[in-house]
Amino acid sequence: MKDALKRVVPERLRPGIRAAFTRLRSFGWQRYCLICDSRLKGFLTHGEPPETDFRCPVCHSKPPHRLAAYYFNDHPEIYREGGTFVHIAPESGLGPYLAQLARGRGMHYRSGDIKGVGDSHLDLLALPFADGSIHMLYACHVLNSLQEDRAAMREVRRVLHPDGVAVLQVPAFCTANDTIETQGHDERMRVFADDGIYRCYTNADYEQRLQASGFIVECVRATSLPDAQVRKAALKQEVLHACRAGLR
Repeated sequence: MKDALKRVVPERLRPGIRAAFTRLRSFGWQRYCLICDSRLKGFLTHGEPPETDFRCPVCHSKPPHRLAAYYFNDHPEIYREGGTFVHIAPESGLGPYLAQLARGRGMHYRSGDIKGVGDSHLDLLALPFADGSIHMLYACHVLNSLQEDRAAMREVRRVLHPDGVAVLQVPAFCTANDTIETQGHDERMRVFADDGIYRCYTNADYEQRLQASGFIVECVRATSLPDAQVRKAALKQEVLHACRAGLR
């Protein structure tokens, strides 16, 4: 049956059809994903160790993406008509959602990463934008994956417009007294079981690094949203940092 459908259904239509079937199969009233506008009986288990009620079965969003979606949806005042919204390492579900939001408010949406995913090659250590030219920038779980995170923060500060906002998310914060830093492959694998993760910040240290890079930092926690919204979106203990240009 599956092979027969492949012969009949054009390839360009298959993702939409799969998403529709998944949405129907997962339908319920317990959970809601703002990104793909899906009402769900639950989110999927994800990660190692496994975390329950985590990943959207339709758009594959995770709690940090859903918190970011609420932030960008609920703060229309941060958009600037004619400005540029830069999305670093765009997620498959959140990317189209943010692109629609930005364009709906008259902004140019640019996305990309160092591997060329998106519409541009964008390296957070060497962004191809003029000083003070970007009104909005979003990066999720990127700074913790860069050895030179402070240099990346300074680069974001360089391109950020004086009235701009950069939303810079990193994973759940370390509960130890100090940020956990790793220096080599073996140490990263031993500590994080992932060669692509360089550190786990404490919240205080992360904010201090952002401030030292020239930002005024606002910490936005999922717990600041209504309880029903947090429960429906399974936001857990997520946090994001909205950074504005401070004095150099």
